[in-house]
Amino acid sequence: MDTANDFRIKFAEKGLSELEKIVQNLKVQKRKEILGRIRIMSSLLQTVKYSYVRSEELEELDEFKKLVNEAKSVRKLIKSSENDFNAIQANYWLEYIEKLPELMKRGEIDNPCLAIRFFAGEIVNRGEVEKNKLWFCVVDCGFRIIVVTNSPEFLPGKTAVLAYLPPRRFKNFISRGMFVCVSNKDKGELDVEDIKKYCSGDVEAAILSFM
Repeated sequence: MDTANDFRIKFAEKGLSELEKIVQNLKVQKRKEILGRIRIMSSLLQTVKYSYVRSEELEELDEFKKLVNEAKSVRKLIKSSENDFNAIQANYWLEYIEKLPELMKRGEIDNPCLAIRFFAGEIVNRGEVEKNKLWFCVVDCGFRIIVVTNSPEFLPGKTAVLAYLPPRRFKNFISRGMFVCVSNKDKGELDVEDIKKYCSGDVEAAILSFM
């Protein structure tokens, strides 16, 4: 497997680079320790990146196991808050690395959409971010998530598919995903075959912008 060019590895690499910057602005104890551990994770990821092992063999790679365990451990040190943008960003990237074992089980991929997770959920609330231009939607995917959209079609009571992307701030709102379409999918995480069906060029472009 060409791990050096795998979309998931590249995405994780970007995440660790972002984490170093985020932690500098994070209100957290043990900042130096956390930064040191993020750098250790970056080193471990480089070994994984140039391992060229098959996806099913990655889980047995010591450096891969240490990387995932470090992400879990560091995530516990960072308290998440609905209003702390830095903490939400840090949590996203650490969670992504935690989920790498599941993501790598997707095997070799040639589509960036398969590097991330997708969810379906019911829109339970909606309000304006910017009059007639942007709206925030509260979506129940089995957990609560806010998505900011410029489309008027995403209304309360509808079910939508969303790509779970790094958080972005829109005025006083933090968007944690991107709507793909209105759907009748059951609430929860999508499997690989469903992701292939729902992937769009806009989502691909959004993912690639982080690599």
